[in-house]
Amino acid sequence: MSIKTVTAVALIAGATAAIVPQIASAQDHVLKVSAPIPPTERDPVYAWMVAFEKGVEASSNGQIDVQLFPANQLGQLPAAVEGVSMGTIEVSFSIIGFFNALDPRFQVLDAGGLFNSPENAMRAYQQPETRQMLSEFGAAAGVKPLVIVIDGQGVVVSKEPLETVADFEGVKVRTGGAAPLLVDPLIAMGAAPVAMPLGEVVPGLQTGTIDAATNSMGVVNAFKMADVAKNVTYLPGNYTTVGAVVNTGFLDEIGPDLAKIVMDEAMKAESVIFDHLANAPAQEAAWEAAGGQVIRMNDAEQELFLSISNPIVEGLVAQNPQMQADFEVLKEAAAASQ
Repeated sequence: MSIKTVTAVALIAGATAAIVPQIASAQDHVLKVSAPIPPTERDPVYAWMVAFEKGVEASSNGQIDVQLFPANQLGQLPAAVEGVSMGTIEVSFSIIGFFNALDPRFQVLDAGGLFNSPENAMRAYQQPETRQMLSEFGAAAGVKPLVIVIDGQGVVVSKEPLETVADFEGVKVRTGGAAPLLVDPLIAMGAAPVAMPLGEVVPGLQTGTIDAATNSMGVVNAFKMADVAKNVTYLPGNYTTVGAVVNTGFLDEIGPDLAKIVMDEAMKAESVIFDHLANAPAQEAAWEAAGGQVIRMNDAEQELFLSISNPIVEGLVAQNPQMQADFEVLKEAAAASQ
C-alpha cells in the first residue's frame, strides 16, 4: 500500500470517527411532550406543540427528537405531571391546577379577575418580570415552566343552560384541580366543584358524575363535548391558563446550548397562540354547528358574578405573603399590557 493510500485511508477513518459521535449524539436526546388534548390544530395548545417540535428539531439540527403524545397517551394528567417530576417524561402540558402538587406557587395562576381579555393575559405572561417570576416555580420538584399560555376565555360546558349566577346552585362542576382559587368562588355561587382530569370529563358528563365542566372553547370543541352537553357559558373575568413544565434534569443532561434552544423555541411558538385567540368566532361557530348553544351572561349577571368571585380571590391571596407578592407581579403586568 502506498503512502498516499495509507494517508487517504487514515483520513477517511478519522472523518468517520468524527462523524460517528455526532450521529450518536443526534440519537441521544428524545424530548417527549405529553398533553391531554386531541391532536387537532384547531386547539391552540396542540398548535403550539407542533410549532415547538418543528422549531426545536430545526434549531438543534436534529440533535433533539421531539415526540408529541397528545390525548393522554402517556397517562392522565396527575400521572403525566408526576412523570415530569420523576424524569420519565420530559415535558407535560396541563391546566395549571394540576401543577399545584409540584409547587403551591403555581396556584396564583388560577386567580380570576386579573385580566380583561385573553390577549391581555397573554401579553402579561410575556412581560420580563412575569417570566422571571415564573422561572422560579417548580424548582424544588425538579421542573420549571417551559411555557405558560392562555387557552381562551374560561367557559363552563353544561347539560342545562347556565345563564345566571343562580343557575349554578347545586350544579356539580368539574374543575382543573382542587385549589381554593378555583373552587371557592364556585362554592360561593352554590355549585359543587369536582376536581377531575380532562380525559374523564366526557364520561363524567355521560354518567352524571358531573353536570358541567370548566374549560375553554378550543378544548370543548376538540373533545366534541357538544355530543354530551349542549350549553357553553362564558365565565366573566376568567381566562383558562395552561402550561407545560420541563424536567430540569433533562435540560442539564442536554447541556446549556441545547437547553437554550428548547427554552427559546418554546417562547417563539407562543405566536401561534395569538393566532388562535383571534379565531374565537370560528370556535363558537364550530360549537353551534355541532348543535351547541353559546351563552353570555347579561351585564347585571356578569357584575354579580365578579362581585362574588373577585373578593374571594383577593381574600385567599392575602392569606399567603408569597402568593400576594406573585399576584402583585401579575396585576402590574396586566396593567402594563392593556
